[in-house]
Amino acid sequence: MTLFKQMAIAVAIIIIVTLSTVLIINYQTSKKDMIQNLYETTVNNISTITSKLVENSEDIAMVETTINAEFDSGYYKMINFKSTDGNLDYKQIDNDLVEGIPPWFIKFSNIQLNSVTADVSSGWSILGTVTVLGDTGIVYKALYKMFINLSYIFIVAVFVSLVLLNIMLRFILKPIVNLQNQAEAILNNKFIIQGEIPFTTELKNVVKAMNTMVSKVEVVFNKANETVQRNQELLYNDPVTKLFNRRYLMLKLPELLKIVNKNDGGSIIMIGLNGALTINQLLGRQKADNIFLEFANNLNNICSKYSEKVIARANGTEFILVLSDCNANDANDIAKKINIDFIKLLNENEIETDDIYLNLGIYKYKPDVNIGELLTKADNALITAKSKENDNIYLYEENDNKNALGKDQWREIIEDAVVNNYFDLKFWTTLNIKNYEITHKVMTFIIDNNKKNKQYLYGDFIAPAINLGLASKMYLVALEKLLNEDNIIIYNSTCSIRMQSEFINNSDSIMELEKLFSKYAMNLNFKLSFEVTDSFAIHHANIVKQYVDLFSKYNFGFGINSFTGESKDYSYLKLLNPEFIKSDCSFLLDQSSHSISAIQDITDSLHIEIIATYVKTKKELDSLASININS
Repeated sequence: MTLFKQMAIAVAIIIIVTLSTVLIINYQTSKKDMIQNLYETTVNNISTITSKLVENSEDIAMVETTINAEFDSGYYKMINFKSTDGNLDYKQIDNDLVEGIPPWFIKFSNIQLNSVTADVSSGWSILGTVTVLGDTGIVYKALYKMFINLSYIFIVAVFVSLVLLNIMLRFILKPIVNLQNQAEAILNNKFIIQGEIPFTTELKNVVKAMNTMVSKVEVVFNKANETVQRNQELLYNDPVTKLFNRRYLMLKLPELLKIVNKNDGGSIIMIGLNGALTINQLLGRQKADNIFLEFANNLNNICSKYSEKVIARANGTEFILVLSDCNANDANDIAKKINIDFIKLLNENEIETDDIYLNLGIYKYKPDVNIGELLTKADNALITAKSKENDNIYLYEENDNKNALGKDQWREIIEDAVVNNYFDLKFWTTLNIKNYEITHKVMTFIIDNNKKNKQYLYGDFIAPAINLGLASKMYLVALEKLLNEDNIIIYNSTCSIRMQSEFINNSDSIMELEKLFSKYAMNLNFKLSFEVTDSFAIHHANIVKQYVDLFSKYNFGFGINSFTGESKDYSYLKLLNPEFIKSDCSFLLDQSSHSISAIQDITDSLHIEIIATYVKTKKELDSLASININS
């Protein structure tokens, strides 16, 4: 229960008890006064009755008439006359319920009025006694009317008091609400400074302390962000063109080669620039650098639609483009566009010489190619382009495996697996080497058709599934199997799922996930987490944020994999608030001590765990441990 509710209930009880006590005292006092007044009135009126009885004492009928007349006046509950000689004992009494007064109120009020007795005497002779009881109905009616009025007053008073209480408490506790929002924002990696300082001394000190803490954390993040950007630029960017350098290319290539896509691989374009020295001699160093920078900008613009890519300047005259989801025809068109734009650039700068030109070698690679083979065949394609007399572009594409399945065959296999749920879930673990505890398990799946005794690995069918537009359906079926079936392997642990960009980009995916989560999320016996690639998170942060909000709604985790420090600004990490980032150990170990320290300052300030992937040797483990990376 919130502090506001606790204080509101406590103060409300005090107000209600206080008002109730005041009203009860008021009611009891009024009741006592009314009874006393009625008794005194009865005492005053009894002398009138005795006088009238003396005048008519000789005639019994007149005595009864006199009593009846007085009784009918309505001021008495009972009148009883007893003669001394015993010849007359006449009583008038009203036992009817008081009209207009509910029985519960009569029972609640329970008015007890003492009767008044007086002698009826003529001279020294006592004729009899008369006993009179005042009409309590008068008191009941007056009390009931007052009770109703007091009840209205009580209700209005309580309502007004509670409204005022609510306003006052909200005003008084507003700093605490702001503190709560500030604390929740910190948990979500948002740095909020409270501009409104409360007047309450204790709260004022707490707010100032929170503001100071948030400011310090934000300063740490901003300084680390700037340091990482500067270090990354020094380590991985060509100073002239601002493109990535060969060092970064070699770190990025393993990730790009692992990416699955509809083109079942990608293309690498190797560009050889002939005449770079001539450009420097013609224009001078500064203008020549501007030409190279503009050429680099053209490369980025031409390849802008490819989010998973790297464009690098390998050396002074060689540029390399790796486009992970680019087919041979598109790569050839890109090469032609690069060549045309370069000629145009030379003309714009009035550079006329036959010694300045480009050669472009293209290699359409398959996902199973290794880095050495990739670069060798791309280099061979460039050599071939240089050797051609009439064309400076050469495309090398290996023939498909004759035993490879066709598009229609893959469609049948994948659709059959989706309909009959032939997916078999597999898991691999993330280990903390400091305490040798498994932090989470990453889910993948295979197609296992027992009826046909056929089994297909994830790497075999994911590219055809993307190409056929079946990846989203496949992921949803596999995910439902994970959520719906008990799996002892992930019991009481964290299970992480890597989400393909095609699945995230599908506009229906988030609605389908919402349906699955609302159906199964409450009954899970494990914690669920989702991952996206760093490159996708950088270029599609707003789309990813929608999924992150959905995961947060169901208390699911979120992480980023394939982190290579590509971004120029790490504020997207604040926006997406991942629990962890996974990075190839080769990238982490390639960082300078200053750079890795700055990266860790960023992750520590945002409570993000760094997890190293593709760790192969004990030496790498020890090196990672030396920089406090244990997962």
